[in-house]
Amino acid sequence: MRVIPLPAPLEDDPGAVRVVADEPHSYPCRRCLRDADVGDTMILLGYDPFLGSSPYAGRGPIYVHERDCTPFDGDGIPRQLTRRLLSVRAYDGRHMLVGADVTEGGQLADVAKRLLDGAAYLHVHNARPGCFAARIDP
Repeated sequence: MRVIPLPAPLEDDPGAVRVVADEPHSYPCRRCLRDADVGDTMILLGYDPFLGSSPYAGRGPIYVHERDCTPFDGDGIPRQLTRRLLSVRAYDGRHMLVGADVTEGGQLADVAKRLLDGAAYLHVHNARPGCFAARIDP
Protein backbone atom coordinates (compact mmCIF):
# COMPACT_ATOMS: atom_id res chain seq x y z
CA MET A 1 0.00 0.00 0.00
CA ARG A 2 1.39 3.40 -1.01
CA VAL A 3 0.08 6.87 -0.05
CA ILE A 4 0.28 9.30 -2.98
CA PRO A 5 0.01 13.07 -2.38
CA LEU A 6 -1.48 15.10 -5.24
CA PRO A 7 -1.85 12.31 -7.81
CA ALA A 8 -2.89 14.78 -10.52
CA PRO A 9 -0.76 17.87 -11.22
CA LEU A 10 -1.68 21.15 -9.57
CA GLU A 11 -3.20 23.59 -12.04
CA ASP A 12 -3.32 27.35 -11.90
CA ASP A 13 -6.38 28.45 -9.97
CA PRO A 14 -7.34 32.11 -10.41
CA GLY A 15 -9.51 31.78 -7.29
CA ALA A 16 -6.61 30.62 -5.08
CA VAL A 17 -6.29 32.40 -1.75
CA ARG A 18 -3.20 32.96 0.40
CA VAL A 19 -3.83 32.29 4.12
CA VAL A 20 -1.66 32.20 7.24
CA ALA A 21 -2.06 29.20 9.55
CA ASP A 22 -3.37 30.46 12.87
CA GLU A 23 -4.11 27.16 14.65
CA PRO A 24 -2.13 23.92 14.93
CA HIS A 25 -3.42 20.92 12.93
CA SER A 26 -5.86 23.09 10.96
CA TYR A 27 -4.10 23.64 7.63
CA PRO A 28 -3.10 20.26 6.10
CA CYS A 29 -0.63 20.55 3.23
CA ARG A 30 -1.53 18.03 0.52
CA ARG A 31 1.99 18.02 -0.95
CA CYS A 32 4.10 17.06 2.10
CA LEU A 33 1.13 15.60 4.03
CA ARG A 34 2.12 17.57 7.13
CA ASP A 35 0.02 20.10 8.98
CA ALA A 36 1.22 23.68 8.70
CA ASP A 37 2.96 25.26 11.65
CA VAL A 38 1.26 28.35 13.07
CA GLY A 39 2.52 31.27 10.98
CA ASP A 40 3.11 29.24 7.79
CA THR A 41 1.66 30.77 4.63
CA MET A 42 -0.60 28.36 2.77
CA ILE A 43 -2.39 28.50 -0.57
CA LEU A 44 -6.04 27.39 -0.62
CA LEU A 45 -6.98 26.30 -4.13
CA GLY A 46 -9.31 24.03 -6.08
CA TYR A 47 -7.97 20.58 -7.02
CA ASP A 48 -9.28 17.50 -8.88
CA PRO A 49 -7.36 14.32 -7.93
CA PHE A 50 -8.71 12.08 -10.71
CA LEU A 51 -6.29 10.84 -13.36
CA GLY A 52 -9.07 9.83 -15.75
CA SER A 53 -12.59 10.73 -16.75
CA SER A 54 -15.18 9.95 -14.08
CA PRO A 55 -18.62 11.18 -13.07
CA TYR A 56 -17.15 11.37 -9.55
CA ALA A 57 -14.46 13.86 -10.59
CA GLY A 58 -14.62 17.45 -9.45
CA ARG A 59 -12.52 20.20 -7.97
CA GLY A 60 -12.50 20.64 -4.23
CA PRO A 61 -10.52 22.79 -1.81
CA ILE A 62 -7.02 21.83 -0.63
CA TYR A 63 -4.14 23.59 1.10
CA VAL A 64 -0.49 23.51 0.04
CA HIS A 65 2.45 25.35 1.56
CA GLU A 66 3.29 28.54 -0.32
CA ARG A 67 6.99 27.68 0.01
CA ASP A 68 8.41 24.54 -1.54
CA CYS A 69 8.03 21.52 0.70
CA THR A 70 9.21 17.97 0.15
CA PRO A 71 6.42 15.76 -1.22
CA PHE A 72 5.48 12.82 1.00
CA ASP A 73 7.43 9.74 -0.09
CA GLY A 74 4.48 7.33 0.09
CA ASP A 75 5.90 5.14 2.85
CA GLY A 76 3.46 4.48 5.71
CA ILE A 77 0.45 6.50 6.84
CA PRO A 78 1.31 10.15 7.54
CA ARG A 79 0.45 11.48 11.02
CA GLN A 80 -1.64 14.19 9.37
CA LEU A 81 -4.15 11.51 8.37
CA THR A 82 -4.13 9.58 11.64
CA ARG A 83 -5.59 12.51 13.62
CA ARG A 84 -8.68 13.07 11.49
CA LEU A 85 -12.02 11.48 10.72
CA LEU A 86 -11.68 10.28 7.13
CA SER A 87 -13.90 9.30 4.24
CA VAL A 88 -12.28 6.57 2.14
CA ARG A 89 -13.62 5.96 -1.37
CA ALA A 90 -12.62 2.96 -3.52
CA TYR A 91 -12.51 3.18 -7.34
CA ASP A 92 -12.00 0.61 -10.07
CA GLY A 93 -9.83 0.98 -13.17
CA ARG A 94 -12.64 2.85 -14.96
CA HIS A 95 -12.71 5.42 -12.11
CA MET A 96 -16.10 4.19 -10.89
CA LEU A 97 -16.92 4.02 -7.19
CA VAL A 98 -16.91 0.42 -5.90
CA GLY A 99 -16.88 0.99 -2.13
CA ALA A 100 -16.61 3.55 0.63
CA ASP A 101 -16.26 3.88 4.39
CA VAL A 102 -15.76 6.48 7.11
CA THR A 103 -13.06 5.81 9.68
CA GLU A 104 -10.97 7.37 12.38
CA GLY A 105 -7.50 8.01 10.96
CA GLY A 106 -5.86 5.53 13.30
CA GLN A 107 -7.80 2.75 11.53
CA LEU A 108 -6.99 3.95 7.99
CA ALA A 109 -4.47 1.19 7.21
CA ASP A 110 -6.97 -1.57 8.06
CA VAL A 111 -9.84 0.08 6.18
CA ALA A 112 -7.60 0.74 3.17
CA LYS A 113 -6.47 -2.89 3.02
CA ARG A 114 -10.09 -4.05 3.09
CA LEU A 115 -11.30 -1.56 0.44
CA LEU A 116 -8.34 -2.19 -1.87
CA ASP A 117 -9.56 -5.78 -2.27
CA GLY A 118 -11.44 -5.34 -5.54
CA ALA A 119 -10.40 -1.72 -6.14
CA ALA A 120 -7.68 -0.12 -8.25
CA TYR A 121 -7.08 2.79 -5.84
CA LEU A 122 -8.59 4.82 -3.01
CA HIS A 123 -9.21 8.50 -2.47
CA VAL A 124 -9.05 9.68 1.12
CA HIS A 125 -10.90 12.85 2.14
CA ASN A 126 -11.31 14.66 5.43
CA ALA A 127 -14.80 13.55 6.40
CA ARG A 128 -16.00 16.77 7.99
CA PRO A 129 -14.88 19.45 5.49
CA GLY A 130 -14.67 16.95 2.60
CA CYS A 131 -11.27 18.10 1.34
CA PHE A 132 -9.18 15.62 -0.68
CA ALA A 133 -6.31 14.28 1.46
CA ALA A 134 -4.40 11.62 -0.52
CA ARG A 135 -4.64 8.69 -2.89
CA ILE A 136 -3.77 5.16 -1.79
CA ASP A 137 -2.56 2.59 -4.30
CA PRO A 138 -2.15 -1.13 -3.58
